[in-house]
Amino acid sequence: MQYTHHKFTPNTLAAEISDTTLGSDFSNNNNQFAHEVGIYIGDDFKINDRFTLYLGVRNSYFVQVGPFTRYIKDDLHQNTIDEIRYKDNQPVAFYWDVEPRASFKVSLTENSSIKASYMRNSQYIHLASISATTLPIDLWVACSDVVKPQKGSQYALGYFQNLFNDKFEGSIEVYYKTLKNQIEYMDGALPGDDISDNADNYFIFGKGYSYGVEFFFKKRVGLFTGWIGYTWSKTDKIFDDIDNGNPFPAKYDRRHDLSVTATYQITERLTASAVFVYATGNTTTLPVASYMIDGDYVNVYGKRNSYRMPAYHRLDLSLTWDMKTKKNWKSSLNFSIYNVYNHKNPYFIYVYNTGNVKDGTYKTVAKQLSIIPILPAITWNFKF
Repeated sequence: MQYTHHKFTPNTLAAEISDTTLGSDFSNNNNQFAHEVGIYIGDDFKINDRFTLYLGVRNSYFVQVGPFTRYIKDDLHQNTIDEIRYKDNQPVAFYWDVEPRASFKVSLTENSSIKASYMRNSQYIHLASISATTLPIDLWVACSDVVKPQKGSQYALGYFQNLFNDKFEGSIEVYYKTLKNQIEYMDGALPGDDISDNADNYFIFGKGYSYGVEFFFKKRVGLFTGWIGYTWSKTDKIFDDIDNGNPFPAKYDRRHDLSVTATYQITERLTASAVFVYATGNTTTLPVASYMIDGDYVNVYGKRNSYRMPAYHRLDLSLTWDMKTKKNWKSSLNFSIYNVYNHKNPYFIYVYNTGNVKDGTYKTVAKQLSIIPILPAITWNFKF
């Protein structure tokens, strides 16, 4: 069993780049309080030497309680026309769901097997992302009388193989997942619009789906060990209020995701390791045109998440020296280099206007900000 008491503070933030201001000051005090309960049971069943079954079920409950103020907006979501105030511990919204999960494993030989699984989950906390900015200002949003629990059903099928007396192992797995009650900010919404308001007044709702294939290969024993993992995936969302209901990629949709880890035991006390990661960049929405109205420049944005940021990749190296062990004392020194080739990975992209129309110098410029360049470090680990 599990119980969680939630307190959400949906504050916003402000950032200023040159003459461009993004967001607003921290001043939203309309906190949300909620209770969440989960009851879970599951067990493994060995049918015979080749067949194993797992069955489980989870019941989940979520209730939002006061104090809370619901601001009622007009049809254009511009003006507040009424308020509903809830007292301390007064129920605002209540949800519950049954979440079954099942999997089975069939051993084909002593070294190979097939696994299949089904899982249904309900999540009472959403991550709301504004596609018009790549700033890390995602907002965790609780379910309410407006926001319903997001639900996911995932199906997976995989083949697993051990090789050369279990020195190596490999697998390939495919999956498909349906997503319900997804949230997105409506077109034109910006950070700070929810000041003295409810953040969910600026959400629209839809569905989505995700599918992909995962490859994994690992060397388990020997002086040289390591593993390679690669995932090809696609995650799209469908909202009636966005692009006439046509699918568009989710912000964190990643077509390629690669991880490579290698460790070499140089001596009994000296170990070298390397880690390489590569991931397709996140999606975002950038301006495709601009015009002037009443002396101000106004950007026209392209389709939702139609631009993809540059890929993220880096190489890390490290060397670990296990120092001599004394009674009740163990220690090691680690020398590491993060982002060895100093790749400028994108942190966020911002857009600003420069020049003027009269002399033909006006243009819209997009610039990328990167953080954490090559970074050496020394770490002393000890146990006693």
